[in-house]
Amino acid sequence: MYRDMTIYELNKSFKAGLALIYSAGYGTLQYAVKKLLENSLIFFHETVENGRNKKIYRITDAGREEFFRWMEAETSLGKLETIALSKVFFLGLIDEKEKRQAIVAELIEKITLVEGQLKSYEGEIEALPLSPEERKTARYQFKTLNYGIMSHGAARLWFEGLLKEIQTEV
Repeated sequence: MYRDMTIYELNKSFKAGLALIYSAGYGTLQYAVKKLLENSLIFFHETVENGRNKKIYRITDAGREEFFRWMEAETSLGKLETIALSKVFFLGLIDEKEKRQAIVAELIEKITLVEGQLKSYEGEIEALPLSPEERKTARYQFKTLNYGIMSHGAARLWFEGLLKEIQTEV
């Protein structure tokens, strides 16, 4: 989206940014580039530098359209945190304030939904007729559920703060 790059530069750029929230190796990046090429979302041209062929990749107009479509699309609940943070990472590429607000509001909606589901599970689990021995074993399993509730609550608050920031932008 920012400039033409080689696969090496893409990998370096990825490691300096998105790798903080999404772990992907060089092979994963190469696979993604292959898929983008197959779908005509990017293309490349070759140059020779120091006697070596060099492929330089560029996004197509269709690729830009697909990127913006993804940014504004409904967020899947699978890998919610990764997708939400990826969308925030690229939010500065969205020119219209209203679209940025809509993207963040939709993320808040999904985070709130999952947080509510986890709280519901907590209530159901607490109501289970467990023996003292079963409760002893399940105690730490409940702790992981409690962590999920707390982390989604913290994420919701963080995203609500981000939405307020966007709303006050000039």
